[in-house]
Amino acid sequence: MILRMDIQYKQNFYDKATVSLLAQLGDMGLESQEYKNAKFYTERFRNAFKNDKVKRYVFLASNNNVWNFGYDSAGFCYAASVVFSIMNGFRNWNLMYIDETNWNGGHPHYYLQHTKTGTFFDITYDQFAIDGITVPYDKGVKTAPALTPDDIPFKFAKILNIDFIKALTNKRTQNYATAGTIR
Repeated sequence: MILRMDIQYKQNFYDKATVSLLAQLGDMGLESQEYKNAKFYTERFRNAFKNDKVKRYVFLASNNNVWNFGYDSAGFCYAASVVFSIMNGFRNWNLMYIDETNWNGGHPHYYLQHTKTGTFFDITYDQFAIDGITVPYDKGVKTAPALTPDDIPFKFAKILNIDFIKALTNKRTQNYATAGTIR
């Protein structure tokens, strides 16, 4: 009975977090098309985080043992933030990073900051919130990923049928491809 309640509690918490993220996007004052794109990818990614097939494909060969995380959005911060920023126009979203030594979350964390509004957007914030942990977003720094074709963002995009290579070479995101290291 306790295990069932624990699972139901996590599912309810996850669903409420998804609704909260969508409301946050609505409150950010994004332009119409930017809002539609951000909402589309937020919903798509949040659905994907719950899928065991996605978890196995993205994490099985990596050092991230997602099965030890115990919560659907756990472990996806890097992949989701990188792919989200690319698919929504890198010029509109900064990839942010907070080192494990700068907060009590215990490990590195990635999230986004909207460039025009300065608003932080963390598509996986609930992996910490469920344990009562608040991410100190103001301690993070802007970063760019060092991407390789076998890196987690590529795997995440591939399993979702997102043409990540095309997006990286699109004029809208071309500056992003040179900001990071593409190997």
